[in-house]
Amino acid sequence: MLYIAGWGRSGTTILDNILGSYGPVFTTGELFYLWRRGLNQGRICGCGTGLRLCRTWRDILDVAYAGRTLRPKRTAALQRRVARVRDTCRLSRAELTGEQLDYRDEMYRLYAAIHTVTGADLIVDSSKVPSGAAVLAQMPEVESYLVHMVRDPRAVAYSWMRPKDLPDVAVARTMAEHGAAESSTNWLTWNLLIESLARGRFAGRAQRIRYEDFVAAPRDMVESLLGLVGLAAEPGPFEGDASVRLNINHTVSGNPSRFRTGPVTLRADNAWQAHQPWRPRAVSTAISLPLLHRYGYTPRR
Repeated sequence: MLYIAGWGRSGTTILDNILGSYGPVFTTGELFYLWRRGLNQGRICGCGTGLRLCRTWRDILDVAYAGRTLRPKRTAALQRRVARVRDTCRLSRAELTGEQLDYRDEMYRLYAAIHTVTGADLIVDSSKVPSGAAVLAQMPEVESYLVHMVRDPRAVAYSWMRPKDLPDVAVARTMAEHGAAESSTNWLTWNLLIESLARGRFAGRAQRIRYEDFVAAPRDMVESLLGLVGLAAEPGPFEGDASVRLNINHTVSGNPSRFRTGPVTLRADNAWQAHQPWRPRAVSTAISLPLLHRYGYTPRR
């Protein structure tokens, strides 16, 4: 298992889509939201079919819940009680008990079913949520790895303040928006929690990738990740150092760009540098200052 963690709008979706375009890899997208969004809200699978109608996910759920009743509302409620972001440290440091153990077992059965149905050598979960990575690390039956995805917090804040349509819902909607203060506070909190997991439960099995480095040399970054988990980089979807052909995927949730397939050329999205107003940029810089230099960013543009 390879878990991609990081605050949203940091490039996790395109990394996930590229990895999923390798033959022996199956990507789930943001599996953390399978019950809440995929099954309860009726979101669309990355293949374009309703998640409940997708043959791949029907087979996975049949295996995972063989002899048991699928109750997505109940599982979503359990997840909200024990696997919130603020539960990350508790989930990673202590021996799990009660409902925490129930949730871990639920996730393990799902991961095992995905492996049984797809036969993949590597399963990628791009849920991003730190608590999800903490739960995965509590599964001794799974060989787990962590990718810590980071992007300049000013760019992230600018992205969260722009509306983005959700094409996988029945009624026209846009993704939730976050102001500069909220986005940067989450950026700081999530990255600190992910760092703790990388040093602890995932020690020796974690890699940090900056968005800026990734889009500058995507092929090198992806091949480095495949080397971390022991997979061959060839044959793969790259048609050049920055050009890739994306396959259809079966992601359950994520950024709308998960539906993009075919040839794609990666380029850095630096619109924020020219268009972000000074006030949200100053707010974002001030809040994220404790980690800016650690990740190679400077307070000045």
